[in-house]
Amino acid sequence: MIGRRFAFTVPFVAGKQRHRLDRRHARMYTPNETIRNEAAIRDAAFGAMREAYPELEGLLFPFRVPVAVRIDVYEPLPKSRPKRVTSEPNTFKPDADNIAKLVMDGMNGAVWGDDSQVAEVHVVKWPRRRGIEPHMDIQVYRGWADPAEDISRNGD
Repeated sequence: MIGRRFAFTVPFVAGKQRHRLDRRHARMYTPNETIRNEAAIRDAAFGAMREAYPELEGLLFPFRVPVAVRIDVYEPLPKSRPKRVTSEPNTFKPDADNIAKLVMDGMNGAVWGDDSQVAEVHVVKWPRRRGIEPHMDIQVYRGWADPAEDISRNGD
């Protein structure tokens, strides 16, 4: 399990939205767009995981195994920007932390047991450029190694 990793792409950029209040029934609910996005991430992750490890049954990272996630976010430059502008820093919504929450919640129960296992998260919002489609490249791999495992493997 030490070298297990996989990667996949989803054809959208989104962050986790806040829960909303249904005033009529006095309850909180998750917006439909967030539910759809989490399902799309879960399906893409599950497909990539099964393609990389067809013999796998169950979770790729069982409970108490640290996991690391890298999310590369690519967004196009709006057409309203002047033609002389070819790229600009991506300091716009969605926020990096909301992107990470959406991705981690989407893979909960499909790739790992609980998102509390995620020990490292790297979200990189690359500069917005002309001519690209919005998408997120997501990599999932084993997190930091337990020092006791390093000692036992080295024979010290």
